[in-house]
Amino acid sequence: MKSRIIITIGDYNGIGPEIILKTLRNRRITQKYNLTVISPPEVLYYYSNKFKYNVYADNFDILPIDTGKVKVQPGMLSSHAGFTAGAAIKTAAELCMQGEYDAVVTAPINKKSLNLGGFNFSGHTEMLTAITEMKDSCMIMLSGVFNIAFATTHPPLKKVASLITKELLVSKFNICRKAVLSDFAKSSGNIGVLGLNPHAGDDGLIGAEENKVITPVIIKAGKNSRVKFKGPFSPDAFFASKKYRNFALTIAMYHDQGLIPFKMLSGHKGTNYTAGLPFVRTSPDHGTAFDIAGKNIADPVSLIEAIKWADKLTRNRKQSS
Repeated sequence: MKSRIIITIGDYNGIGPEIILKTLRNRRITQKYNLTVISPPEVLYYYSNKFKYNVYADNFDILPIDTGKVKVQPGMLSSHAGFTAGAAIKTAAELCMQGEYDAVVTAPINKKSLNLGGFNFSGHTEMLTAITEMKDSCMIMLSGVFNIAFATTHPPLKKVASLITKELLVSKFNICRKAVLSDFAKSSGNIGVLGLNPHAGDDGLIGAEENKVITPVIIKAGKNSRVKFKGPFSPDAFFASKKYRNFALTIAMYHDQGLIPFKMLSGHKGTNYTAGLPFVRTSPDHGTAFDIAGKNIADPVSLIEAIKWADKLTRNRKQSS
């Protein structure tokens, strides 16, 4: 039985509608996966007419959402586009929690537009965690090269160190352990943990977080578990020596520490996954790309990868439950 996947329209002034329509024109994808797009119909009409796309809803569904008058302006910030993006996310999440769908694939949003539209979140991860009323979740980037999770997601860099607490790491480690066993469908595995400071603190000479916070949590988390945590590793040496190949998952302490090597190694085939939710949520690993919106040059490859991962993770989760 096919996984039931609902795709949110994202910010309609970005490239989301374009890559969605390009994906829906790919019959190999629409015939293989059970896809539904949640969007104001006007958005899909606008872009299909603009690009002269012939899209026939033979192998996918459209779930109309009414958010008032739509005025598509590619590349422009818009409170209405942000409101529409947020409403689509909220509706899709609620439908998944009601059992109508198995997974959500979210097209890119613009955080400023989202906030202007009345949804005061710094990203999908934070918004979906709040909607589902989960105590915590974890952003994980997936690819055929390696997988990396994040202890923190979008705080300013100057705040990161104060956020790295034992309580935070215990929560993230527990989510990551469950993801490896359930969503990745592994009977056991190792998780590599990166340090916060240069050279992973250099035994306390550069910073105290590794000795006082990160290492104690790693030691405790590895006891009596099928998933072992190793580290903390110096990030530069970890990636230079390709140590990530030895782990089912790597945990970075902050956004750029993990995303820079991930995007360099994975190219455009990365997928953003929110672990810890009651349903599977994936997304392309890029943003709204306002600079090329409406130009019919956006590549749907990352959205297609997100759909493939949504199906795979859903199947794994069902088999392990």
